Amino acid sequence: MKPATLLFSATIALSSLVSQPVQAWGQNGHRIIGELAQNNLSAVAQDKINQLTQGESLAQMSTWADEIRSDKNWYHASPWHYVSIADDETWDTVNRNPKGDIIESLERFEKILKDPKTSDKDKWEALAFYVHFVGDIHQPLHVGHSHDHGGNKVKLKWFGDDTNLHTVWDSKLIDNKQLSYTEYTQFINRISDKNVKSWVGKSYYDWADESKALRGATYNLETNRDDQPDLRYQYIFDHTPTVELRLQQAGIRLADKLNVIFGQ
Repeated sequence: MKPATLLFSATIALSSLVSQPVQAWGQNGHRIIGELAQNNLSAVAQDKINQLTQGESLAQMSTWADEIRSDKNWYHASPWHYVSIADDETWDTVNRNPKGDIIESLERFEKILKDPKTSDKDKWEALAFYVHFVGDIHQPLHVGHSHDHGGNKVKLKWFGDDTNLHTVWDSKLIDNKQLSYTEYTQFINRISDKNVKSWVGKSYYDWADESKALRGATYNLETNRDDQPDLRYQYIFDHTPTVELRLQQAGIRLADKLNVIFGQ
């Protein structure tokens, strides 16, 4: 059973979204990851997930965790979408948020999904969060610097319009293609068996380390004739391969994890 009342509450409360942190990947990015994962589910996992979601696809449920962020009943979940770590820190030395972070949340929701005593309602919510957070952790700025809130405080222009670095990685680099999420999924669905084997089997900390290693390049900003950060075609050309790689890895890894969780 899915929490329809929560979805409705999130919809009518969207006007307060401005007070919440910027979302990762945006709707299209999360739906691409969900669609790619759906295409790589085993028959057993597919059947069990369909029973749980009543046929709702992973792409459809992938944005729920962002939609509820404007619902005061879910404000406590905001820290679950990211983790902050400085360049010179390790997971042994970093001061983790006691209210939770994305790595802790992925571990927690995986356990809930594996627990046979979990109710359908709680399992649906756990799956929706899990699908979303697998996407979030692959966005480089969601393993970000605390001092600039994962690039949210890095003000710049996108083709002359005011925005920030996180928003560029959230949606603009993806939406620039002007493709639907199903079209974009088809465009990047060229993944070799060799790549699949090299991507799966890693831990959540490994995924986070990959994002941490990639985030530095996101700050290499294109400038205009006035030497102001104004991102245009060069930035798109430089970073689209990274965006598409992370979407591919997230989709394949999500499918791999769900095949294990629901294949038992």
